[in-house]
Amino acid sequence: FRIYINGWVKIESKVTDRLFLLAYTDTMTGVKNRNAYEEALVKLHNDTARLDKIMVVVIDVDNLTVINNTHGHHSGDEVIKTVANCLLKTIGTKADVYRVGGDEFVCIAECDILGYISEFRDLIGFENQTRKVSFSVSLGYMKYSSEIHRNIDELIIDCDKKMYRNKRKHKTNLK
Repeated sequence: FRIYINGWVKIESKVTDRLFLLAYTDTMTGVKNRNAYEEALVKLHNDTARLDKIMVVVIDVDNLTVINNTHGHHSGDEVIKTVANCLLKTIGTKADVYRVGGDEFVCIAECDILGYISEFRDLIGFENQTRKVSFSVSLGYMKYSSEIHRNIDELIIDCDKKMYRNKRKHKTNLK
């Protein structure tokens, strides 16, 4: 069937819904994918008024290569799925969750989500008590500040830097 909106024909069907889902969803984890992330960034570049509300969290699974090499890629995939699920249950209730790389996630919220970040960390701790293969994640997060950032890209770069500092601390603690 066809729906007309402002003179344009919009075709609604299960096929178009499925194509949209495939285009913007990471099939392994069910979170939004890199395509959706890139489009969100374009929208934030064009709507700078929203930036003052934005908080970003960058998440990376620690030592995924070791997990893959020691326990197999299936175990590594399970870790990635678990992290995505934990994100959706906590931070994802207030933020959009994107898988932007193999074991890298970005969350973008239009509110303060510090409490949800703590819940995420707690949930990861709980998951590690019930799993054969334990894992950790490194995070970097920050709220947009017009005094520090000129755009969304600079905010994400700063969050990424914080995440890598956190990751280096995890590696130092393992030695």
